[in-house]
Amino acid sequence: MNWIEFKDRFNRFGWFSKKELWYVVLLVIIFSFIFSFTQWGTDVFDASAGIKNLFIAFCVVGIVVLVHHFVQRAICLLFGFKPNHRIWWPGIILSLLVLFLSNGRLMVFFGAVFSIAMHKAYRLGWHRYGLNLKQQGLIAVSGNIAVILLVCALRLMSVSSAFWSNVAYFSVLFVFFNMLPIPPLDGGLMLLGSRLYFVFLFSALVGFIAFFSYGLITSLFMSILLGLVCWFIFYWYFERSWS
Repeated sequence: MNWIEFKDRFNRFGWFSKKELWYVVLLVIIFSFIFSFTQWGTDVFDASAGIKNLFIAFCVVGIVVLVHHFVQRAICLLFGFKPNHRIWWPGIILSLLVLFLSNGRLMVFFGAVFSIAMHKAYRLGWHRYGLNLKQQGLIAVSGNIAVILLVCALRLMSVSSAFWSNVAYFSVLFVFFNMLPIPPLDGGLMLLGSRLYFVFLFSALVGFIAFFSYGLITSLFMSILLGLVCWFIFYWYFERSWS
């Protein structure tokens, strides 16, 4: 595929439909509310500070969600499918319940999901013509990899402002919960597509988060090492007997 063809695909299906756009805006608002829940004053309720922090959280969450969604849409079109982003309402309800029951001490971010649809003309020439679980899993994880790369870029640039620190913090939280093996989240789609890929990527993500405070190079090295170790253990003790 050349650039002109990809550009035509993206112009046709890369942008959100009206329904998808409403879903994205609503998702960002809800996640922003969760992310800024404890920032409505220190000792007493402060509406002006809360609204200001909610707006900042909206910008933070919006950047991360748009990076995640647009990379997924681009890879989806590259594979010859049409993307569809929506909200997983049970995940939203669970996220809000956890928030209120813990009085803001716990934050979870469930609710960003997507699906793929066939585009017969774009799929011509592919070895597996129809809907493919493995490719769907790879599309799902691509958005999360893009968000992690955003965090790496911020770390490389040594960005120290509170805003970009919040972007990095929310990015890690968003990707972690999104990659849990729960259908229809991205992690659940990746698990259905390839158990081995999922084990490697999720273990690498955990390693990246665990060693993030030790520096970018250390966290990347340890994430890859942990991913490979977990991949080998899962393959040796489980995958061989299942295949």
